Amino acid sequence: MCKHLLLGVLCLLGFNSMAQQTDSLKRIDLEEVTITTTRSKTQLKDIPQKVEVIDRAVIMSIPSDNAAEILKRTANIDIIQYPGMSASIGMRGFSPSAHSRSYTLLLINGIPTASTNASSINMDNVERIEVVKGPYSALYGSDAMGGVINIITKPISTESSGQVTLSAGNFGYMKLGGSVSSLLSNKTAMSLGYTRTEQAKNYRIGSKNILGLNPLEEAMLDPKSSGEIMENSTFQWHEATLRLQHAINNRWSTSADVIYTLAHDINTPGNYWGSYGQSKKDIDRLNLQTSIKRTTDSNVLTIMPYFSQEAVQNYSNNSDTGFVSLSATVREYGVKANNAFALGNVKMLVGADLDIYSYLSTRYSDAAVETNAYQPDNSLVKGAVFAQATYALGGLLVNAGARVDQIHYAIDANDLLKSKSASNSYTSFNPSFGAQYTFPFNVKLHASVGSAFSVPDAFKVAGKYSVSEYFPKWDYWWVKNYKGNADLEPEKSVTYDFGVGYTSENKFLHADVTLFSTSHSNRIVEYTIPSTDTTSFKNAKSSTYRGVEVLASVNVGKLFTDRFKLELYANYTHLFESTFGDEKKDAAGNMVPVELDMQYTRKANGSFGIFFDTYKGLSSRLNARYIGSRLEKDNFAKLRPAINAGNYYVGGGYTAADKMLKHSAYLVFDYSVAYTVNKSKRFGITLSNLLDENYTEKDGYNMPGRSIIGTFTYSF
Repeated sequence: MCKHLLLGVLCLLGFNSMAQQTDSLKRIDLEEVTITTTRSKTQLKDIPQKVEVIDRAVIMSIPSDNAAEILKRTANIDIIQYPGMSASIGMRGFSPSAHSRSYTLLLINGIPTASTNASSINMDNVERIEVVKGPYSALYGSDAMGGVINIITKPISTESSGQVTLSAGNFGYMKLGGSVSSLLSNKTAMSLGYTRTEQAKNYRIGSKNILGLNPLEEAMLDPKSSGEIMENSTFQWHEATLRLQHAINNRWSTSADVIYTLAHDINTPGNYWGSYGQSKKDIDRLNLQTSIKRTTDSNVLTIMPYFSQEAVQNYSNNSDTGFVSLSATVREYGVKANNAFALGNVKMLVGADLDIYSYLSTRYSDAAVETNAYQPDNSLVKGAVFAQATYALGGLLVNAGARVDQIHYAIDANDLLKSKSASNSYTSFNPSFGAQYTFPFNVKLHASVGSAFSVPDAFKVAGKYSVSEYFPKWDYWWVKNYKGNADLEPEKSVTYDFGVGYTSENKFLHADVTLFSTSHSNRIVEYTIPSTDTTSFKNAKSSTYRGVEVLASVNVGKLFTDRFKLELYANYTHLFESTFGDEKKDAAGNMVPVELDMQYTRKANGSFGIFFDTYKGLSSRLNARYIGSRLEKDNFAKLRPAINAGNYYVGGGYTAADKMLKHSAYLVFDYSVAYTVNKSKRFGITLSNLLDENYTEKDGYNMPGRSIIGTFTYSF
């Protein structure tokens, strides 16, 4: 009753405030936004490929401290999120993975982040997020098979300005942030920012399930988890940003962007039962990007040297005496250059990239005793050239591009792993093509096709090593031998999509339906070399992902001379097929080919809701996220005795012996309301998980229940 009353009062407040006479807040047509993922200035409406934009208004109105939270609430992509600031992304059937490089490329301002962890990217400094669904290797190279997430930071203000934000909520949540921009001279501008975020108390798990659960689904969640505390789930993190921009003359300009993220003593629960042991970790990440740009009437030349590094330290436990058990560092650095120019009616983009990736790690069995790592140190050096042409005539727009990558693998010798240094090389060619035609009455047909690739880690190609670990409790040495496969090919994919969109002349209605189909070949899997105890890697049979994406919105405010915005929206993705080829032993012990449904990939993802904005200070949003069912192998059989062999999922190529569980679908609501006074003072309240859903995105890691956060922002 109280919840219904609160929502009713907020809506009344919104409609009453329409009586104000001045329209003081800026409105932006999303189709006019310039997309930078294209590596040149291209408006969203002129891109045949499927691109979705999460703008600043959406970011501010949906509860989200980090990129993972905003993406999973808006973009209909697969997210595996854990307590302890950890998340990985999957898209269009490509399964998310927290244990290897992703099939979805995560960028900040078009530059690699040295991380696949979207939970460690703060949203306070973000202007918008560009989500490219489909392959983009023609412009970005490796790992853009499922798509690209490009996070665009806020621009420097042309006037001296700043803001301070303070937030507080349950679970001991506190956030303090601030930023300032200033013109140092008529040619130089600077901005500084800092944010500190803390959750000082362990969060409480939700206690309800809107869609209802059967007894098996209740057992998977564990009925005891309902309303319980997720132990060891606190965190604290800091982010500092610096941006400089200098105009050398009327043609040449330079800029530098620095983002430093520091998060120490992040508690990690292991899982709900704590069976893997409670621990903690540190994350230190530096993203440095510089740019030199030459702009004339006929072309724009951009050169971007960059350096990104993420260092993660995992501890043996969460006590003060816990020692660093694993220290791992990922570095990505290089230079990206491209030139955009026109040849008559054809817009051209040509460029070259040099990207270097390295992975370094050290493992310890005690505070000062080094032991063998889980894999040898390794690196990739990638050189590439690319070109893309765009032609427009009347309602027709066509773009075509291609990229050639030369990749060199190398692994370092490691005495503890008994591995020798080794290297290998590979060349990859990836074309793309897109077209769209706009008919009268704003009906638009669009289609694209593109190939993409993902290079294997160097140790999978050229490594030969042994990993061992001693378990004193059982006086047992665990040993696993690995051998690389010199014939291993990079994973490849080809994606086709076709869609139709419509936008009414007065922008009252917008809708788009897109069908996609992806063939994923050379998928890399582990296998045991026959008649040995050695694990190696091989290219498995093809995987297939097919589905449909539906997006629609109605803005009732357009019927009232745009005096306010009352938008009903929905975004839905459904997979018809998400399978991969593998081999399994039959009853006679022979290896036979099988088609298996993909794990962790949800058959359906959706978001829908209602957004209201008076354009005079008051706005509110009710957003719902539909999380479809998924398959996961049961790794907690001993902790859930109510689940037995008869409960395991049989279908999609699996038998009871595979111990596969089909997890329930969930529905999670969020609500936010904010009011801005005199353009300078903003008061806001957000209710995350409004109806207190008990749900998981990864088996054994129940997510937070209902939380409320109040925020005050002062701009000057």
